[in-house]
Amino acid sequence: MAGSDAAVIEFLVPYYGSPEYLHQTIASIRALEDTDWRLTVVEDAYPDGLAVERSVRALEDDRIRYLRNEKNLGNNANTYRCIELAEGDWFAMPGADDLVNPNYGRAVADLIRRHPAAAMVQPAVEVIDEAGAPHFPLPDKIKRLTRPGTGEVVLAGDAGAASLLRSNWLYTPASCYRREHLQKVSFREGIDAAHDLAFIVDVIMAGGEVVAGSEVAFRYRRHGSSHSSSFARSGRRFDQERKYFEDIQAELNALQWKSAERAARRRLLSRLNALSQLPGAALARDSGAAKAMLRHGVR
Repeated sequence: MAGSDAAVIEFLVPYYGSPEYLHQTIASIRALEDTDWRLTVVEDAYPDGLAVERSVRALEDDRIRYLRNEKNLGNNANTYRCIELAEGDWFAMPGADDLVNPNYGRAVADLIRRHPAAAMVQPAVEVIDEAGAPHFPLPDKIKRLTRPGTGEVVLAGDAGAASLLRSNWLYTPASCYRREHLQKVSFREGIDAAHDLAFIVDVIMAGGEVVAGSEVAFRYRRHGSSHSSSFARSGRRFDQERKYFEDIQAELNALQWKSAERAARRRLLSRLNALSQLPGAALARDSGAAKAMLRHGVR
């Protein structure tokens, strides 16, 4: 990206959900300033996908392509398919309900110029609700509290992995990735709820550097019908998180990354999150979800 007046970014959007939100995401990318971009929507066998595809093609923008999976892969596998499809040196994977600000390309390019060895950069994020209004619920308060500082943060090695395993304070949909680093990351099955944390930790374990900036350039949508919210209510999220944390401990041990291994073993905030969901499961008389939350919280 260095040496050019405009940022050059490839966007890949894993899509399954509201067509209205998807079109808002596309419109925000088309409104980017000082950025040469192209966009691929990767639809994960959405039931009304043909109609959505027609509506996107009706934009008649040759910078946009629309691909459909023959069968539903799930959130994790579709994200990895986007990674495999990436062709540009730098690419981003915003959610199909998120918005990039007009300055996103400039903010990303500035971070890369200051950190030319980075494998991943992320500008700062504003959280919005279903209607697009500023929103600051408890999960985002925790992210802010556990972020190490308010300025630029560089994560690398044992300490960098440990920071994220204690609390994943990043917003991966806002991130921009160096393709050569991320396409080396292997697909991990059965961890949909933790896949965003998993591939960042994998990048760091492979020697990559992650940089989080302070300039707001992205709007992350958090709402009750989101994938992560429904997963948390079902209890499946915590079973998958526990599987990931248990699996990664052996790999961290092999690297002799003691701080990161200890953070994965304790998984304190993940366990507290599970316990905080217990009253809701009890009120809903969902014994299966309650058992999954309790199991994750105390083991």
